[in-house]
Amino acid sequence: MKNRPATPRKVPVASRDKENAERAAQKAARGRSRALPKQDMVGVVVLIAVVLLVLMAIAAPLRNYYEGRAEIARANESITQLQAQKDALERDIAMYDDDAFIKQEARRRLGVMEEGETAWRIIDPRMSAPENITTGKEDIPDTRSWPEVMWDSLRPAEGTPLDDAASPAPVAPEAPAAPAEEPSAEEPVGE
Repeated sequence: MKNRPATPRKVPVASRDKENAERAAQKAARGRSRALPKQDMVGVVVLIAVVLLVLMAIAAPLRNYYEGRAEIARANESITQLQAQKDALERDIAMYDDDAFIKQEARRRLGVMEEGETAWRIIDPRMSAPENITTGKEDIPDTRSWPEVMWDSLRPAEGTPLDDAASPAPVAPEAPAAPAEEPSAEEPVGE
């Protein structure tokens, strides 16, 4: 008998060669896909870093641009407001150049009348003065000396009762002894 090998022989088939080639390509692709994530991760990080640098490089000038535009808008608004104020003041100045306005203001504020005009004063009957118009106490000049005014200001006002219990009565100083001879009114003092 013939000797038979323990394992069966493989017969080369074209379909098997295709399968083997596909498996080898898949293994190679798997090997590459495992290496690609590391390379892709580094590329993504570099890409993000570049984008952030570009954004930062653009952000500062862009912020300055918008701040400058806001400042220009505020300045234009202030210029408009000041221009309106200037126009109002120029109108006021122009009013004072007009003779009719000056006459009107002189009549209204100062009571000036033109020559030949008659002044009329209308008295409201509801505002009648009392029949006995007298000079008030404040209008009478004070002829007292300043010490008299000071002492009079310390006296209680007329009609106010004095509280004897609250304030003790002032003690009068003793009078000095009278001189022995008094000059008479008929004799001159200087002789």
